[in-house]
Amino acid sequence: MRILVTGSSDGIGLATARELLRREHAVVLHGRPGEKLDSAARRLASESAPDRVDTVAADLASLRDVARMADEVTRRFPDLQVLILNAGVMKRRRLESRDGYELTFAVNHLAPMLLAQRLVPVLRRNAPARIVVVSSMVHGSGRIDFDDLQRRTGYDGMAAYSASKLANVYMTRILAKELDPEDVTVNALHPGVINTKLLHEYFGGGAPADQGAATSVFLATSPEAASMTGAYVANGRRSRSAAADSPDHEPIARRLWEESQALIDAALGV
Repeated sequence: MRILVTGSSDGIGLATARELLRREHAVVLHGRPGEKLDSAARRLASESAPDRVDTVAADLASLRDVARMADEVTRRFPDLQVLILNAGVMKRRRLESRDGYELTFAVNHLAPMLLAQRLVPVLRRNAPARIVVVSSMVHGSGRIDFDDLQRRTGYDGMAAYSASKLANVYMTRILAKELDPEDVTVNALHPGVINTKLLHEYFGGGAPADQGAATSVFLATSPEAASMTGAYVANGRRSRSAAADSPDHEPIARRLWEESQALIDAALGV
């Protein structure tokens, strides 16, 4: 299979790409333009078959760049079968994306939502296909504040990150309901507490990145996950998540989708 992994120039994304290549899949690495992405591609190509490693560069802090990336992926990789939405940020202080949106919300939620929407057609053409969304167990403490989605008041980086991971689960829930699982399945996951630069923004320690990649690889490739959709998965098995499983969260998920779509449309000038 050909698999696109966002945020794969380092950390869990790079470990995910490495394991997928070890299993002889073709991988498209994504990162911001520059030497870091190119270096990761050279390293993985030297470890595997060079013709199975490709790259696509885009800044997820720009929704126009995300849209351009989706067009490029559709053109260059018409056989894409799996999309792993792995990229994410966590910031101690409030920053804004190139579109003027709070950065964590923009990169962790709006960008993957747009990318998934734009790549659904090519995934459908290669059915059965899969979308894998890297969320986190901290989504359980997340809160969507519709009165201040951009967190202009009382910014807290951990709260912003938790809310973005809750948004990932809500997005998974909506997409899973909209897409025929015979064509495209959509599942979210907790990768574990992993030793990455993102974790170190607030904490230390963590397990090796290859452990963090395990659940993404499971959802992307395993026969056991082929018919699973709309699930929240941790440690390789379906786990309880009120946001994923409770009907009480449906109106919140729908409202967030609609408001996020309006923000995406505004940034793209639709």
